Amino acid sequence: MGKDQVRQGLRAAGAAAGVIGLVASLGVGTLSGAALAAEPPVGGEVVVPAAARAVPRATQVLSAGQTGFLWIQEGDDRLLWTEYASGVTTPLAQRLSAAVEYDPYDGYFRFLERSFQSFQVADTHTDTIALYYAEPAPHVTLTSGGQTRTVEIPDGQQYQRVSGETVVTTDAGGAWHLLADGADRTVTGLPDGAGDFSIEDGDATGLILKYRSDGARHFSIVKIATATASGLPDRWDGSSDDWEVSGFRLTPASLLRLRTGRSSVDVYDRSDPSAPPRTVDNGSMAVYNNVLGLTGSTLLAVEPTHASSGDHRGRQLWALPVDEPDASMSLVMNPAAGELTQLPDGSVLVAGAAKYLDEGDLDWGFYRVAQAADGTVTRTRVTAIAPAPARIYGLSLGSGILTRATSGTYFHPGDQYGTYQSTWLSTGAGREIVKSSVDGYVTGSDGFCTSSDGPRCVRMYADGTGFHGRQNATYSGLTMLLANGSAAAQGPSVATKVSSPWLTDLSGRWGVVRSGVGGSPYVVEFPGVSTAKSTPQNSVATAVWGATVWNGAENGQVWSSTGEGFTTGGNCTPEGLQAVGRFVYYSCSYRAGVYDRVTKSVTSAAYRNVLLGDGYLVQSTDADGLKLVNLVDRAERTLVPAAQLTPGAQAGYDWTVDRFGGGVAYADATERVHVLDTGIPAGALTAIDSVVGAGQATWWLSKPAGSWQLALHDAAGTTVRTLTGSEARGQITASWTETGVAGWTLTAQPADGQGSALTLSGGAPPIAPPAVPALKVTKVPAISGTVAVGSTLHATAGVWTPQPAGYAYRWTANGVTIKGATGANLPVTSVLLGKRLSVAVTATRDGYPSGTATSAATAVVAKGKAPRATTRPKITGTAKAGRQVRVSAGAWSPKASSYRYEWRVNGKLAGTGTTLRLTKSMAGKKLTVTVIARKTGYVDGRSTSKTVVVKR
Repeated sequence: MGKDQVRQGLRAAGAAAGVIGLVASLGVGTLSGAALAAEPPVGGEVVVPAAARAVPRATQVLSAGQTGFLWIQEGDDRLLWTEYASGVTTPLAQRLSAAVEYDPYDGYFRFLERSFQSFQVADTHTDTIALYYAEPAPHVTLTSGGQTRTVEIPDGQQYQRVSGETVVTTDAGGAWHLLADGADRTVTGLPDGAGDFSIEDGDATGLILKYRSDGARHFSIVKIATATASGLPDRWDGSSDDWEVSGFRLTPASLLRLRTGRSSVDVYDRSDPSAPPRTVDNGSMAVYNNVLGLTGSTLLAVEPTHASSGDHRGRQLWALPVDEPDASMSLVMNPAAGELTQLPDGSVLVAGAAKYLDEGDLDWGFYRVAQAADGTVTRTRVTAIAPAPARIYGLSLGSGILTRATSGTYFHPGDQYGTYQSTWLSTGAGREIVKSSVDGYVTGSDGFCTSSDGPRCVRMYADGTGFHGRQNATYSGLTMLLANGSAAAQGPSVATKVSSPWLTDLSGRWGVVRSGVGGSPYVVEFPGVSTAKSTPQNSVATAVWGATVWNGAENGQVWSSTGEGFTTGGNCTPEGLQAVGRFVYYSCSYRAGVYDRVTKSVTSAAYRNVLLGDGYLVQSTDADGLKLVNLVDRAERTLVPAAQLTPGAQAGYDWTVDRFGGGVAYADATERVHVLDTGIPAGALTAIDSVVGAGQATWWLSKPAGSWQLALHDAAGTTVRTLTGSEARGQITASWTETGVAGWTLTAQPADGQGSALTLSGGAPPIAPPAVPALKVTKVPAISGTVAVGSTLHATAGVWTPQPAGYAYRWTANGVTIKGATGANLPVTSVLLGKRLSVAVTATRDGYPSGTATSAATAVVAKGKAPRATTRPKITGTAKAGRQVRVSAGAWSPKASSYRYEWRVNGKLAGTGTTLRLTKSMAGKKLTVTVIARKTGYVDGRSTSKTVVVKR
């Protein structure tokens, strides 16, 4: 469907509007160049700007004139005018009915009719801006040079488009009318009885009509100046078939006849369509839905992005000279959007970027592509296109570290949906952003993500020390944590062996996992200070706060691992538990409550969509937004109005709380995150878990510490060493080598200044003899071989000390483990195309801890070498006029998946099937057939048969 056909489908349904003009003329000004900028904190609120989406912002050019062009962009309800010379973009006063929607998953605009309910924009191919209104009376407004005039649509006529300043209409009898300068001219020259008309293409001076006449499809060109229609050469080589010619396109000086089935384009001189055309064999750039353009004598082609392409960041824009029969394609730019707009001066407008990036932010903008005097193709940047905000799939917040699962940096649905991005907020008075990072991939196993505008889909938990977990397990069934600030695809993990394991709580090294299909929960310990553990609980609900485990039973009894407990009462079986410091929250099927560990009392509480913070409770509803409850004095207030939340906002997805002494964060409709102080003082700084061993110790904290000091003393109480540290987010870790240490005293100051300092003392076990060191790599593993489909890569294990006895291998693609790839050699299959490969080598030797080292990632896996014809294709049958010949594809190595065929007579393409009917016009001419062998993941192979002469 062409751009005009798209616009013709956007029929007006709203009220008429008045005279339009550029906003700048009304004193409003032009668009800002800033995009996704950070905002200063206001009143205890920090706004984290939206990340840039990996998929560029979608745009559509509505009309392109001599000095500028009119366009729209997703997420915006404005009509935008950009000047070629200055690149300045100015919005029109007239706005769309709704912001433009685009689905980056499928690569299509969505519900454009919603945006164009009030009016329709015409592609005039001039600087005139034309808007059609269907109500209250059909009319077109034409704005040019700051002046607006109105053209009424006569009774009995229906609007079609605007060419230049001429309004094109039709009447009930099938006649076409041109309305300009107060005159109504009827187009002549169309066949009698023709019907089923549609506009194929058009510009300021003409339009191409497609219609049916005498039971067949035909095309005519209408000259606006004379109101006359002339038939176009819509039959090829004397054939009566109407399938051969698939369409026509207009450029300022040329007329393109498309023969998609033949992979050919015929270029006619627009001033004399009767002259013989120049035929371009565009088979090398032919894709069924390629968008074509022409600048000078150079054909341009780009394939639109779509879901099956696997590349949502744009495709390659190719150029092919029209006047050189054996010319090769050249790359104009990569990536480019799948829309080419012919400009009145003969150049072509396209959106794209100067440099392709596998990952990261593309410098997207509009470019003019033109043929220079020496025949080369140049591109000139016109203006930037601001990135679209990355979709937030989920949030976590712990000890002032915000983690967002986003569609930023990289996007490949079904594999990687984007990246995790972390933001560190200051922990003292006056919140502000300290630093940010782009971390590892959001994989397909991390959540139930199905579309760009569906519910947020990754349920996340913060451990309070700089790691985050997801509800869903990995593809291999592991419950895994990932480090903030790290791009590593692996982290501390636990295998519970339950079906569909779901993480439901996380605090420090402890988590709660239960099966997604039911059953008792497990308390898990993530490896770090000790090995991974998984312990089933005899309960119906479980929560952890540091080392304290809370369990609930069917009879309403709730007890902790320290011996404390309470009863929910009223036959309330807890289905969920949350614990933070002083308070424990429980929810049943119909009610909920909070247990106060200081007063030993139970009070009722909200029971849906609730999260427990440090001394407060937050609930979200569509009616009230985020409601905050102070659990000490029971005061309630609205923290965030419902209008500022996305409808149906869910805890842990759209909003979350910082259980570790922090506030509340929520994502808004523009994918920004707001982090709010609750105004409720956090509890005193405490150690919620600890492990003290010989020469090392770790304490997990209830909230961040601003500084800490660890005094080590001997058996007589004499200090032998003092260790100090600055900010500690959720965890203090210290180590020492002194052998006479018998005890310690830890002092930590709260970063928020709330409450007294933490002071702890204890004994320390003696330092044991030095442990046997783990195997150490001195030269990291490396990958050798051709990084292309069909080849085999080899991993060298590296150099280790001491010498290992054996090695184990684990290959990954873009950080995701490749199933079954556990040997030193890796056959590169087509599923790995476009990915970067690496190998982790684990070295082992009896009596030594194993060691693991990972190679550097390879370059992106390229397509394999083209299949090669081991037996040349052959023409079979009698090569005589009136007979049919057939192609024998020959033999290929490697074996092809499918074949394409190109029959040529005297070098001119004559057919693309397995057979060819030889006509009289072919007699005496040379006949060949080229077989194109295709194999998934490989470059196409080509081989041509011997030449035969067609007999008469």
